[in-house]
Amino acid sequence: MPIVSILLPVYNAIQDLPRAIHSLSAQTLADFEVIAIDDGSTDGSGQLLDNFASQDPRIRVFHQENAGNLGAVLNKAAALANGKYLARQDADDASAPARLEQQVQYLDSHAQVGLCGAWNWHIDATLGPLFSSELPDDHAILLQFLEKGMNSFVHGSVMMRTDLFRNTGGYRGSLVEDFDLWLRISETAQLGMLTNIGYYYWHSSGGISSGANIRQQKLVKMALKLHEERIRLGSEETNWDSEYIQIINSHTAEANPGERETFFHYAQSHHLVRLGRWESAKTELILASTGQGQYAQKARRNLSFFWMAPALSAIYRILEIREPQHYARTLAAETPLPDFLK
Repeated sequence: MPIVSILLPVYNAIQDLPRAIHSLSAQTLADFEVIAIDDGSTDGSGQLLDNFASQDPRIRVFHQENAGNLGAVLNKAAALANGKYLARQDADDASAPARLEQQVQYLDSHAQVGLCGAWNWHIDATLGPLFSSELPDDHAILLQFLEKGMNSFVHGSVMMRTDLFRNTGGYRGSLVEDFDLWLRISETAQLGMLTNIGYYYWHSSGGISSGANIRQQKLVKMALKLHEERIRLGSEETNWDSEYIQIINSHTAEANPGERETFFHYAQSHHLVRLGRWESAKTELILASTGQGQYAQKARRNLSFFWMAPALSAIYRILEIREPQHYARTLAAETPLPDFLK
C-alpha cells in the first residue's frame, strides 16, 4: 500500500495536465499513487491520462460521465484510495519536488494535526506570476482565517489523514467543498502548514464572475453557520442539502475574463502598499478602477482614500514586526520561476 494517494480530478485540461503530472513524477517521495478521475472530458484529456498511466503504474485512471460536482468526484477518488494520507493536486497546477515528502514528514511528526497545507505561488494564465501566499504554521491563526470566511489553504496544496477524511464525511457539494471540509476537520484535529513554497497555483483563464462570487459567498456563510451550530449544539440544525441546492441553482452572471484581470490589479495594489511602493500601487489601482465588476468599484473607492497609503504601509510594517509570517506576501513577479516550471 502506498503512503500517499493523490486525488486528481480532470476535466478538459489537456493543455495544462502535463505540468501537473510531470511535477508529481518528479517528487522526491516515490511511494504514492495517483487516483485520476477523468470527469467526462471532451478534449482528449482522458486519453492523455491513459498514456501517462501506461508509462507509470502508480497512475490509476478512472473514466466517467461529467458529474458537475467536484465534491462528488473527489469523494469517488478518495473511496478508491489506498494510502495512509490523501493529497490533492489540481490538473492545471504544479507541486514543488519535495512537497509530498515534506508533508508526510510533517504529519508523521505532528500526530495532533489532521490537515497540512503549503505556501504557494499564485500565477495567472495570462498575467504570469503574481504573489505568494504564506500563512504561519499556527492552528489558531489558520482557523481564525477560516472563521472570518477566508480560505487558509489552496485546495490542491493540502495533505490530510485518510481515516480522518472518511470519519469527517468527506466533501459536500462544489464551490466551497474544501472550505466546508476544513471547518469540519478543524473541529476534531489541528490544522498545519509547511512554511516553504510547496505548490504553484494557476488561476483559470475562465475568469471570475460577480454572480459566481456572490453564490460562493453565500455558500461560505452557510458553511460558517453550520460550523457554529456544530460547535454550539453538537450537530447541524440547518439542512445542508436543501440550502445548498437553493444557492447553487440561483442565477449567476457569465464568467468575464476582464473581471479576473481587474481582481489581480486590485490585489497587486494591496501588496505594493504593504511594501511601501505607493506610486506603483496607485498605478495598479487605476488599472483596476477602469475594469469591470465589484473589484473595479472597490478600486475606485480606494483611490479616493489613497492619501492614506503611507499610514497603511506603516501599519503593515508594524504588524509584520509583531507577526512576520502572518502577513508575509511576496511579489512572485519579482522572483524567477523555478527551473522545473520553465
